[in-house]
Amino acid sequence: MPGHRIAAATLTLAAHCAGATEIMANLRLADLSLEQLSNIEVTSVAGRRQNLQDAAASIYVITGKDIRRSAAMSLPEALRLAPNLQVAQSSAGSWAISARGFNNEISNKLLVLIDGRTVYSALFSGVLWDAHSVLLEDVDRIEVISGPGGTLWGANAVNGIINVITRSAADTQGVIATAARSHRGGREAVRWGGRLGEAGHIRLYGLAVDRDNTRTLAGADRNDGASRNQLGFRSDWEWGQAAMTVQGDVYRGVSEPYTNLSPKLRRGNLLARWSSVAADGGPYQLQAYYDHAERDEVTVFRNTARNLDLKFTHEPVLPAGHQLLWGAGYRRGEDINRPNALVLFRPAERTLSWAHVFAQHEMSLGTHWRLTLGAKAERNSYTSAEFLPSARLAYQHSAQQTTWAATSRVVRAPSRIDREFFFPAREPFFIAGGADFQSETAKVLEIGHRGQVGAHLNYLAAVFQQYYEGLRAGVPGQMPAVPSNQIEGPSCGIEASAVWQATTDWRLSAGAMALRKSLYFSSGATDATSIPNLGNDPRFQWHLRSSLNLGPRSEFDLIVRRVGALPTPAVPAYTAVDARIALRVTPTLELALLGQNLFDRRHVEFNSAGNASQIERRLYLKATWQL
Repeated sequence: MPGHRIAAATLTLAAHCAGATEIMANLRLADLSLEQLSNIEVTSVAGRRQNLQDAAASIYVITGKDIRRSAAMSLPEALRLAPNLQVAQSSAGSWAISARGFNNEISNKLLVLIDGRTVYSALFSGVLWDAHSVLLEDVDRIEVISGPGGTLWGANAVNGIINVITRSAADTQGVIATAARSHRGGREAVRWGGRLGEAGHIRLYGLAVDRDNTRTLAGADRNDGASRNQLGFRSDWEWGQAAMTVQGDVYRGVSEPYTNLSPKLRRGNLLARWSSVAADGGPYQLQAYYDHAERDEVTVFRNTARNLDLKFTHEPVLPAGHQLLWGAGYRRGEDINRPNALVLFRPAERTLSWAHVFAQHEMSLGTHWRLTLGAKAERNSYTSAEFLPSARLAYQHSAQQTTWAATSRVVRAPSRIDREFFFPAREPFFIAGGADFQSETAKVLEIGHRGQVGAHLNYLAAVFQQYYEGLRAGVPGQMPAVPSNQIEGPSCGIEASAVWQATTDWRLSAGAMALRKSLYFSSGATDATSIPNLGNDPRFQWHLRSSLNLGPRSEFDLIVRRVGALPTPAVPAYTAVDARIALRVTPTLELALLGQNLFDRRHVEFNSAGNASQIERRLYLKATWQL
């Protein structure tokens, strides 16, 4: 397997390198107090750096340390650490991930970014999770916002934003090499970081993943196993107040034979970002990236996509108590979906464009109040202009207590699957593209509180109601089904999380979510068969996590997740227990035993139980070298 060859290469490389920069960085991170963690800087809420404690949104931060001290082997598995996300594995490489409901494998109301690069597909406005991997060892943090972010991030940031942020090249110097194996696959990676002259740094990495087939309840292979090889780099320069980042990745994913459960994948992207200070003294940023992706599922998507994205933001200098962020952007995408026996896109080739301008103004109202007003005007190829306003009001009781309320209007713009998708590929059609499909909209109200009790307890609680209009469905009784804006109704819920530093060496965290949707046909139709297809969501979920230092060289980590039953198709509730026990054998070598789903031989997380993937118990032995 390619992964074994990379593992051998990493051993050779590690044996010839020296230094302990990475080790010391991890030790410093492990020593962060809860107060320091609450002051971690985040950027996804305001579009600029602010302390987590000041962020007026339901945001949860997964730190690089959280990922390291978990049993996660992939980005979707790392996202299970966020209590405000619904994460369900549907096959060996496919996932259904959403915030605040509407979860399915082509969920289209969650915006995902990796180092500023938007990774959703123009086919359906969602994320194909098997197409995106990151080197988990290089992740600085993952900012997970449940709730809308239309003013800053635009259409599709309806129910949430996931912003994956990796560390700079300067913070990833030296060598790290990891190898993790189980009886059903594994993951190997190596990364090297060095200097580029006096002002720059660079890192290079290689990643190999292989996974075996999952099985159905009857024991039949689902033919969803595959392997993946990925290479990438990041380089950063700093010159006084100016900074530049250039980074990119290429990967290839294959299986023999390839199928819709294990497609042939090829992708490459290149991003450049320049930051400096304008003549008025205010910071600005200019970013551009290009992305090329190929996906061949044989019977569903046979897609080639090319995207060019440009974005500019500026924060001018204003009088004390006022902060303004404004910007503009343009995205152009070429999408080609070759016809096959089951699926037809008409036309097969399409060029789409999106353009936007936005402004967000935050002002202080006295000593304790902050008001943030924002708006974005966005144009897309299907519905022309969309308007996305928002307002947030925060009251800071003290440096440790903040209460906030927000209201906004957000949009999920049409995608190719809404207007140009036909099934099967020849008449008579069962689904015929909806040429008149318009944007889905939501009006959102949120109230939340974030606080800290003493030096040992942090917590967050938020309640929300999102009223949807124009959700996608077919007209009941009409054949062929034509996607149209048929469904509306409210969705409401509560989200809560807490972190408690029980002792110097023991940290506990907990999170819970409850959700209720009440959707109906706006036409008054009573046929309910279409409504469950808008997502298969649990009414509740919760998790408990423990991180314990057993001594100066060993760690024990445990997470218990409980996910409620899914209604349609019916999936029973389940409890999963993941664990990690690690020993630092030498200053440069750590060995860890990782366990997933320890106390349950197998369970289903998504799709009909009869033919769904059984998610089985799995043990990994992992070795990490840091030099």
